[in-house]
Formats: sequence, C-alpha cells, structure tokens
Amino acid sequence: MEFTELKRNKEFYKEKSILDILDIVAWKKSNKNYNFETLPKTAILSLSRFLLSKKQRIFSKKLKGLFGQNYILDENYVYCSEFGNGAPAIIGLMEELRAFGVENFIFIGLAGLLKDEVEEKVFIINNAFSTTGSSYLYSDKDSFQPKKEKWFEFFVKELNYKKSICWSTDAPFRETKTLLTYFKGKNVTHVDMECASIYAFAEFYKLNALCIVVSADSISNLTWNQPKNKSEINLVLKKTIEKIIATKYEA
Repeated sequence: MEFTELKRNKEFYKEKSILDILDIVAWKKSNKNYNFETLPKTAILSLSRFLLSKKQRIFSKKLKGLFGQNYILDENYVYCSEFGNGAPAIIGLMEELRAFGVENFIFIGLAGLLKDEVEEKVFIINNAFSTTGSSYLYSDKDSFQPKKEKWFEFFVKELNYKKSICWSTDAPFRETKTLLTYFKGKNVTHVDMECASIYAFAEFYKLNALCIVVSADSISNLTWNQPKNKSEINLVLKKTIEKIIATKYEA
C-alpha cells in the first residue's frame, strides 16, 4: 500500500501513538524532573520570557521539566516561551502541557505579510492553510479553523482584534512565487510557521485554541522586506500579552 493510499483511508488517524506523551511524562516524573503537579487550564505560548514584565518573571513560579522558559502566572495562566521555532517545537510542548491538564492554548507570534495594504498590526487567525508536517499527521485537511464555541468567541470579543487568514509552513526558505500567488488567491494575508498545526492539534484532541499574529516582515512583492521597527513590534507583542493576561474567562 502506498502512503498516499494509507492517508486517503484515514485509518492511522484513529490509531494510538506508540510514543505516548503520558509515558514520557511518567518517566520524567520518576526522575523528579518537574517542580509542579498540575497546571492552569490555559497556556499562553509566545516567543520570549522578556515579553513578560520583570515583576512577573520574578514573582511567578518558574517551571522545571518543560523545555523553554515557563511560568505559572496565576490560577488562570501558564506562560510558555523560548521552546524553539516552528510547528514541531510548539506541538511537542503542547502535548506535554495537555498531559498536565491544559485545555486551552493561546499563541502569540510573528507573521510575514503577503499583502502590504494591510494596516493593522495584530490579528486573530480565523483560518490557517497548512504546508506543515506536524498538521499532516494530526489531520488530512488542508486548512484549519479554531473551535468556534464559547471560549473562542469570548476572547475574540474581549480582545477585539481583526480576523485574518494565514498560510503556515515549516519551510520558510521555500516560499516560492507559485505558492505565494496560490495563497493570495485564497485571501491569505499572512505567512507563519505554527498556526495551522496548533489548530490541527486542538481539533484532534477537541481542545480550544486561539492564534494571534503580529505583522513583522513582508514578502508581498516577491522580495523579502525586513521588519521596519523591531522595538515597535516587541511593544505590540508585550501589550497583546498584557491584554490577554488581564482577560479572565469564566466557564
């Protein structure tokens, strides 16, 4: 049987993985790797610990055992950062967070613009097309949307950012003219590396996810245009994270 046929009949999507995150977590617990037992239900996933204030970094519980720089901010949120780039890194961490009871994931990252006429800086990704390997083994779909139920709609309303469509890829150095033209034809405004896989993961496990991107560089004219103001981008990221932390969801 060819792999394309295996994928078409979808049977392996129903199978239990041989490498189970619960086994990994149990092994790490036996080696006393963790300094926590459970986590808040919502994880904020972003780029850097320095997007938190110095006060937050000092007075929040810093976690051991998880890859990256991770903090329990309060009873609502765990903040995760510096876990690596792209879908494989973030999905590996999300699997481990899921094992500790995390049910909701909010991602804040950077994205490249495909359309320079876009003026807003911050967007909620409402649909994500995928050319990532991680999404491929969680779902056979080509694009992914978040579960648009009470949790998602609450944050959409409270955060009040414009919605957007992205294309996620784990091969940023293969963003070609043909691909750019194709996705622009699908009304895609941004390209990133994580959103589609995050939504595929959340759909697979029936969890909540919300992806937020901040416009950084641009490839809209078939040339790479570097970010215009890194300090401004970092400030936008910080304010976005502050706004999320201040937003408390009550089921």
